[in-house]
Amino acid sequence: MGKAARLKKERAKLPAHPKPMEPVLIEAYNRGRAMGCKAQREADIEQLMKILEGIEDIVGIGDKTAWKVREFFLLQFGQTKS
Repeated sequence: MGKAARLKKERAKLPAHPKPMEPVLIEAYNRGRAMGCKAQREADIEQLMKILEGIEDIVGIGDKTAWKVREFFLLQFGQTKS
């Protein structure tokens, strides 16, 4: 029996649809994902604030422009709900 025929035969043995997951597992997965998303979002905001702290060092950006950029990013991060 060739490799292709053997693979076709093995695939035919597999069930067409996987078994449904238990609701407890789905709930635990969703809670863990939400916690991970929240932690990542907080880490992203912290990293962005570190980057924006030294924005005045860029030639041509003063205090007013730096504040406008920071305010824009803070508003954008406040509006996202992922």
